[in-house]
Amino acid sequence: MTIFDEITNRAAGSDGEYLCDESRLSGGNAVRIFFPENALQTSQIVKYCNQEIIPFTVYGKGTGITGGAVPFGGFVISIEKMKNSGAVSFDKDAKKFFLKVDAGVTLNDIKEFLHRKEYFDMTGYELFYPVDPTEMGASIGGTVATNASGASSFRYGPTRNWIKSLEIILPDGEIAVIKRGEQFADDNGSMEINGKHFLIPDIKMPECKNAAGLYSRKNMDLIDIFIGSEGILGIVTGVEIWLERKYPSFSMIKFLKNEHKALEFVKMLKKNKELDPVFIEYVDERGLEMLRKKRNRDRSSINIPEIEPEFKTAVFFDIALDKLGVAEVSDIVDEIEEKLNVRDAFSWCAWEEIEIERIRAFRHALPETVNTYISEIKKIYPEIHKLGTDLAVPDENFEMMTAFYHDILDRSGLNYVVFGHIGNNHLHINIIPENVEDLKKGFEIYKKLAGYAVELKGTVSAEHGIGKIKHRYLVEMYGENGISEMKRVKFFFDPGYLLNRNNMFEYMEMK
Repeated sequence: MTIFDEITNRAAGSDGEYLCDESRLSGGNAVRIFFPENALQTSQIVKYCNQEIIPFTVYGKGTGITGGAVPFGGFVISIEKMKNSGAVSFDKDAKKFFLKVDAGVTLNDIKEFLHRKEYFDMTGYELFYPVDPTEMGASIGGTVATNASGASSFRYGPTRNWIKSLEIILPDGEIAVIKRGEQFADDNGSMEINGKHFLIPDIKMPECKNAAGLYSRKNMDLIDIFIGSEGILGIVTGVEIWLERKYPSFSMIKFLKNEHKALEFVKMLKKNKELDPVFIEYVDERGLEMLRKKRNRDRSSINIPEIEPEFKTAVFFDIALDKLGVAEVSDIVDEIEEKLNVRDAFSWCAWEEIEIERIRAFRHALPETVNTYISEIKKIYPEIHKLGTDLAVPDENFEMMTAFYHDILDRSGLNYVVFGHIGNNHLHINIIPENVEDLKKGFEIYKKLAGYAVELKGTVSAEHGIGKIKHRYLVEMYGENGISEMKRVKFFFDPGYLLNRNNMFEYMEMK
């Protein structure tokens, strides 16, 4: 009996299922797809691949946008049948609650699971998992592999901050359980796993939100080399996540008349320790105009208030009401408005759940509108797609980065919108090509923007990773020496270079 008999599997079809992800990277192909239900079955598949020298690609929910789950030959290992959840437990030493889940459990599954009354009765309050990437249908295993973050990372940080332990299938098929706080790199950067020593990559990471390349810090925890590694060092099959108490929240969108005032408003929000925002988001003038047009065409398609043309930008933010009440938050925001002389700004506030949901819908309305617009253009030019940046820089360089955005984009004549996680200095520039020539010009501009972000000690990927489609930008960020350092660690774990080939960097013979 072989693994083909023991574990659910099927030949890879030609319908594209399990051969693509949200990146729409084309050309995906595989021989066979496996659906293991636990770590032991996954281990069997991986050992077989090593024995027969078959490359294998891990597939979560296909929500990534950098092509990391797209296979190019070999086997696909889907984690979708790993769906078990344990009970909520309490760690007496950390004095925190945590939850153990299989890798195929989605963020929505976790959210619904924690809504169960038994957990409210146990704690006296609602618990939640604070990591909130835009795509809540993503699997927890996939979010660990990419160190997913999202808007709330301004207060809570990325996935890395919320991982207590990992169950991992190493590329040779061995099962490892790695608990945070148990193993660290020594002063020379040496670290041990399963009795073997390796050196962490000798690279300098940016001091800003970052999801580009392997993690490397002095005396780092062993668990962190796997989080955000984009699946090139092992397959996550089980995760223990920390949980947080959920408080009511106050949401506000502030519509302002110019970008300068909006940026000053953001600075004041970030500095205010009393408010301690969960997130701070931004939409530029072009984005607001796009939303106005959509609302005027079909009011039922976008549930937002009318935005007068005099307002050119929007800043929206959430405050968890764990320290302050609604009235206190409102008073502090009023004081900030007075200091900046923006009392004429239009505000949309919410603290009841139904209104908060409307504001959340506003957060997602613009990217959805951009995608719809692109879909219409693709009917004429099928090769067209949007170019969305994922750049971030440290606080002290953010104003220079935004000035560069405007200078290069306004001179280009291209259609674009700017929105995103301004609290983390992480704006998404969406270049919208109207034809093939625009697409070519857009690629050149993207390269210049990425290069300038690196020059300003920033990152080429703040939250989406590198995958198979952003190799050139990772080289720009770390140089050939930095890439060699990461490849050295990859070779230690996976000398046959079978697992998730071409994620993060190109496949090549490694000796």
